[in-house]
Amino acid sequence: MKKKISLAIIMLLMLALSACNKKDDNTDKNTSAQNITVTTGEDSTETGENDNDRTTAEPDTDDDITTESEDEINERSAVYDEAVRLFVEEGMLPPYEEEYYETPSELNQYAVCDINNDGRDELLIRVNDSAMANLSIYVFLYDDEELRQIGTFFASDETVFYSNNVVIEPISHGAITWGENFWGQNISIYNEELGEYEYKYVTDAWDSSIKDSWRGEDEVFPAEADKDGNGMVYWFIELINDEYVEGEPLDDEAFNNKLAELTQNASKIEIPWEYAK
Repeated sequence: MKKKISLAIIMLLMLALSACNKKDDNTDKNTSAQNITVTTGEDSTETGENDNDRTTAEPDTDDDITTESEDEINERSAVYDEAVRLFVEEGMLPPYEEEYYETPSELNQYAVCDINNDGRDELLIRVNDSAMANLSIYVFLYDDEELRQIGTFFASDETVFYSNNVVIEPISHGAITWGENFWGQNISIYNEELGEYEYKYVTDAWDSSIKDSWRGEDEVFPAEADKDGNGMVYWFIELINDEYVEGEPLDDEAFNNKLAELTQNASKIEIPWEYAK
């Protein structure tokens, strides 16, 4: 039976990102969205692909490609060039307001590529050198004479863009119930009608050896869902009509099958990052 989880609870799960002011190296995180593995003692189940399988995705059909004139392409390129210049030299991010300012750093990165297979290049800006709460990958699209943000993700090497327009990113902070063998993820999907990425799921887990649960004192570990008996269960928490709805608890096999269903054996897009030098 599904039950509704409030947005406030989910924000507790992420442990108040805005309260963090310490700069961290996001590459040190013990997470994995590229090779999603649930380790269970001697056994493990793995989904996804090796880094050697990471390729630049191609559109599935010609219908997905937006045909543009050379002038439109050149105009977009010029807008991106200026946005990159402002970011590299002044640390400014669109829409160029004070709260979108970051200190320039050679550790930051940018890229221009067609990340969602619509035939148009997007601009990606990656802030690597900042407080933890600000480590982000911003995705922008210039269209109809407007440079707009269409997605924001955690700046981690484990954040993966898939060729079927699914993005899986590690949650930047851990939760006490996860134990040592799991790290939660945010899962987003590109909405073609809205022209932007939408958060779809948050993944969660409970290691039965950990008694202190954010779920409440009366919450009991769902042992009936732990079919393999390894003491771990998992959830997909879906965002529906601005409310987070928790699905049924899953064992390792069912959880990994759901992840595989979402990615559909899609390619991992190789982003041509350049450092802000």
